[in-house]
Amino acid sequence: MKMTCKKLYKHSVFLLTAAILFFSSCQKDPEPAPPVGEFENAVFVVNEGNFTAGNASLTYYNYNTGEVSQQVFYRINGAPLGDVANSITFDENSIYVVVNNSHVVYKIDAVTGKYQAKTTGLTSPRHLLKIDNQRALISDLYEKNLTLINTENMEIISRVPLGRTSENLLNYGNKVFATNWSAFQQDKLNNMVMVIDTNNIQMVDSIQVGIEPNSMVLDKDNYLWVLCSGGFLNEELPSLWKIDPDNKNVLLHMEFPDINSSPNSLDINKTGDTLYYLNKNIYRMAVSTDQLPDNYFIRAGGNDSFYTLGVSPESHIYVTDANDYTRNGVVNRYNPNGVLVQKFETGIVPGDIGFMY
Repeated sequence: MKMTCKKLYKHSVFLLTAAILFFSSCQKDPEPAPPVGEFENAVFVVNEGNFTAGNASLTYYNYNTGEVSQQVFYRINGAPLGDVANSITFDENSIYVVVNNSHVVYKIDAVTGKYQAKTTGLTSPRHLLKIDNQRALISDLYEKNLTLINTENMEIISRVPLGRTSENLLNYGNKVFATNWSAFQQDKLNNMVMVIDTNNIQMVDSIQVGIEPNSMVLDKDNYLWVLCSGGFLNEELPSLWKIDPDNKNVLLHMEFPDINSSPNSLDINKTGDTLYYLNKNIYRMAVSTDQLPDNYFIRAGGNDSFYTLGVSPESHIYVTDANDYTRNGVVNRYNPNGVLVQKFETGIVPGDIGFMY
């Protein structure tokens, strides 16, 4: 039987439509994304993204239900987070996200995630620390000063000269401690913790520690612990320091045996009696001891690339895995006994972890 072009066309369309319907019926419907905009039991992961790619993002994880939402800043506000997000901070009403290579700090609503305001005019911001109800300090990778801002409108109030660059910030009474992590564009060793008086917003003292102090915490007795990697070029042995923040005296100085190691991400549990840090694997130690642990607490798997660590209020350990730094990473959540509870996907290069509960 001869088939005309018109009939052939109709016949082909019918077969194509039938094929599409058949294959569509065989495919599983995509699972709906968890709702965003009502943050509860919130753990946030700041995904740095790739340098200059502008693909930083924010992952929201509900620790109670296990639900995960990706790209929450973009999905709620309709705009990308920016280039190299670095850290996250909270107060009662707002969330502050520091986006390093976009030179900006965003303030968003703590309940809805909606944009409220931002601070611009920054060079290379790293961390934000609230010092009272209306003010905060921002550290900077390149500038030798801190930036004081009004957190109501996010406008800059003043600069606080340090003579060095700054990284982590920690409150203690009327003092703020700031680590000098990077030696970039400074002619001094990056081995200091600077002390800022929050009454007059001036640097008043400094404490010498090891090269490249990357993280610090306060324990249950209000002693300051500072972890130093030893330098990008392994200039010296990595070290852990215990300091009295009242008189600035060094109480304990412990050196890691391997100069090629690079411990980072020092954190502490809610009761303030146990330290945790990364050194390829996860380590923990009591604040009462004067020796570094010989054995790891949680071992990284053969394909794991542990990047950052955070300890939740209920002493669960969250550790990010950056994979190959080009595709989405993951977070492993362990209970206080070191048993894996859940593994969930993040964005590219998951970094800082924040607990908002």
